[in-house]
Amino acid sequence: MRKLIFLQLNELNFNYVQAYSELGYLPNFTRLFMEHGYQRTISESEHRLANPWIQWPTVHTGLDYAEHGIFRLGDIVELDRSDIYQTLEESGVSVAAISPFNASNRTRNSAFFVPDPWTPTRFNGSRDLRYIYEALVAVTRDYARGHIGLVAGMKLTAGAAANLNPSALPTYLKAVSAYIAGQKWWRAVICDQLLTDVFIRHWQLSEPDFSTLFLNGGAHLQHHYLFSSAAYQGERKNPEWHVAAGEDPLLDILKVYDTAIGRFMRLAEGNRLIIATGLHQEPHERPTMYYRLTDPASFLKEIGVGFDELLPLMTEDFVLKYADDDAAARAKSKLLSARSIDVPDIFYLETGDSPVRTLRTAPEIFHVENRGNTLYVQLKPTSELLRPDTRVSCGNTVVENFADLVALAQVKNTHHEGTGYYTDTDYLSGELPESFPLRNIFDIILHHFATEPLAPDARKLPAWLKGPASARHEMA
Repeated sequence: MRKLIFLQLNELNFNYVQAYSELGYLPNFTRLFMEHGYQRTISESEHRLANPWIQWPTVHTGLDYAEHGIFRLGDIVELDRSDIYQTLEESGVSVAAISPFNASNRTRNSAFFVPDPWTPTRFNGSRDLRYIYEALVAVTRDYARGHIGLVAGMKLTAGAAANLNPSALPTYLKAVSAYIAGQKWWRAVICDQLLTDVFIRHWQLSEPDFSTLFLNGGAHLQHHYLFSSAAYQGERKNPEWHVAAGEDPLLDILKVYDTAIGRFMRLAEGNRLIIATGLHQEPHERPTMYYRLTDPASFLKEIGVGFDELLPLMTEDFVLKYADDDAAARAKSKLLSARSIDVPDIFYLETGDSPVRTLRTAPEIFHVENRGNTLYVQLKPTSELLRPDTRVSCGNTVVENFADLVALAQVKNTHHEGTGYYTDTDYLSGELPESFPLRNIFDIILHHFATEPLAPDARKLPAWLKGPASARHEMA
């Protein structure tokens, strides 16, 4: 059985990759695109649905948002439908995954299954994988504080020591020294280099039939630093305090990805490599800053908002759990009474990724969604840096030092768009259609293993999947 490796480069813009290739960088991407081309995947048309925690469940289930209903990170654990991993495993295909985004582990005997740091689902793997997983969960939780705890650091070191690719040591040394020197984007580079090394080592040990690796560093650096990229052709520039002139964080991580592409293409000799992005990003042409509460539990206590459990999510958001709906409703009312004072026009009225927002005086600082006995809470973005004297009021409580209680999480350079990219080593450039629905990736994978979708409402396979793309596939 030919193996299928599915590399998920979240939100990465292939047009930016192409631009760097034309500048003489990224030889492995250049070869990949010349031989196999790339296509566009089409998903949700509503802007609010153009989010990776919606798109990747579509890839993993073959269902659009209207069918799967997954709207927030972590919600996938409530979906009572088979995903690609469970479907294939039940058909006798061995599966494995590293950090599949917003995916629930329903496998019984996966070679390894390391969840993303935000989704509360079952881990499966060796001790070194568990060390890395637990360290990444801790690092994600402590992201706003900007440090790695001692225990998390020890686990990360122990897990990494068993998996590092010796040829990547110069990359690690450069990344660590640059990060220590204050170039914070190298943290994302280190993480994705490590996850790549981990995946390839464990793939070589177990050789699963179907496996996925999800990398988010490129998306992270596009969001933060696109305006410093040689691939960006717009007029906006990042401030010097954010990134020094002449630095190109996006190129830094794309060089790491390019080396990884070379390694994956060697693994795919005689096998198959699929790469998809889920969606892409567009330049965000107005100043927008995202902050994250460094200690949300303490701040909520200070303004009198209780909760039974607090679950941090990706950047400026978190989930609060309550014993009943009434308690959640009371907490929502309290949260919405928290407002900025003195500089009331700095917080945006609306939230999400829309490039157009409305301002009003004394707006709420939180966006809150009530889901019965849980609340999704997001600290709203601002139109400029918070001043040291920024104050927040909540009822009779005034928080004098609000700026000291938050950390700058993102200087927004981009926002999401629902079109993604796809490339496939089973097809030569020009053999696939220019675009197709994102949900069809599910069928493409099943078709590789000659497995029909098990869902009773499954769509027919696209016409271009009915047979091999060329004679070489009959010979493979």
